[in-house]
Amino acid sequence: MARVFTPAHGTSVTSAFFGLHAPLLGTLFPVVNPAVVDLTTNNVYWPQLETSPGVFDFSTLDPMVAQAAANHAKPLLVLGVTPAFHSTTPGLSPAEAQPTVPDLTAWKAYVTAVATRYTDTIDYQIWPEPNVKNNFQGTPAEMATLVVAAAKIIHGIAPAATVVAPAMVLRLRSERVFMAAFFDPARNGGLSIGNYVDAAGVDPYPLMNGTPEDSIALVLNAQKVLAAEHVNLPLWNLEVNYFVPVGGVTPAAPPSDRTASSYVIRTYVLNAAAGVRRVYWLGWLRYFNLGISMVEADGVTPTAAGNAFTRVRAWLLGQHARGCAYDKVSGVYSCQFVRDGRTSWVYWTQLGSAHVRAPAGVRHVQTMYGVTTSTRRGDRIRVTNAPVWVHH
Repeated sequence: MARVFTPAHGTSVTSAFFGLHAPLLGTLFPVVNPAVVDLTTNNVYWPQLETSPGVFDFSTLDPMVAQAAANHAKPLLVLGVTPAFHSTTPGLSPAEAQPTVPDLTAWKAYVTAVATRYTDTIDYQIWPEPNVKNNFQGTPAEMATLVVAAAKIIHGIAPAATVVAPAMVLRLRSERVFMAAFFDPARNGGLSIGNYVDAAGVDPYPLMNGTPEDSIALVLNAQKVLAAEHVNLPLWNLEVNYFVPVGGVTPAAPPSDRTASSYVIRTYVLNAAAGVRRVYWLGWLRYFNLGISMVEADGVTPTAAGNAFTRVRAWLLGQHARGCAYDKVSGVYSCQFVRDGRTSWVYWTQLGSAHVRAPAGVRHVQTMYGVTTSTRRGDRIRVTNAPVWVHH
């Protein structure tokens, strides 16, 4: 008996759903042409943009924004973290960035400078993972104050700009408690965050051996937290990868090309089915503690995972997600999509193989490698951990 795995109605998939972190932006644009790019890994946080009190340097960020625009892509800038010289914590070492609460006046001046320069040509994420002590050592209420102040400034300068709440991680109970308190006016100083920002964000990394199904369980958890706090915001998946060691300081063990490709496709399929509006894969880079790389060492050539990104975009673009189910007996995940009145399905297992019957109205089966064969209603279709798209 199949059970519902995601909500029955998910995302209407646009090109902006398929995002990437692009650390080489300004020099190289990803050849897979994402419509949105995340600048988390581009060293353009607050301390790099305000080099000394009141002195701003946009010479690194400007070419990134320009190159994104030339490729019809929208960049997402992460505004935090705190320069040591603007921290409210005394006695800091002169490190360039601190996970501390910034001076509010300085924060407002910085946000004003950035928003005045870039208006709505970029999207704005307020802070990276403030429910992790390495990124923010203040309270949920202090982060809420920073978010509301920034959102008011950005929307005042550029009403059409998109402001995204800080990305939250969700693996630990303490992290979920922080997220709930951040969005709860009774615990954050009376601020209704949903009235100020345009989207909520999560970084749903599972544990080191976790799967896309484990990651989406964290996404669904975040949606429950938002619903419990009566927050009605689109949800963005701001950062995801797999096989990442705890702590992020030891090398990851890369999976096979087959597993990497499967995880990329399952990630985007499941997020669409869960109603997530954007997914930014980390990233178009090779990094020692990320298990799955989309690009070869030259920064240009797609890996198998990079090709899977292109494949799943072709499957899903323009589709309306209608949810996923999981059959405990067969182990088959099935996700339904509708485009132009025609229904298609994506099927896979986590382990082993199974068979499904081709639904009415389908004519083709395409593998995650792009090989297409014919089918018709009632035919047996073999399903493995390599997803297949069954369509008209």
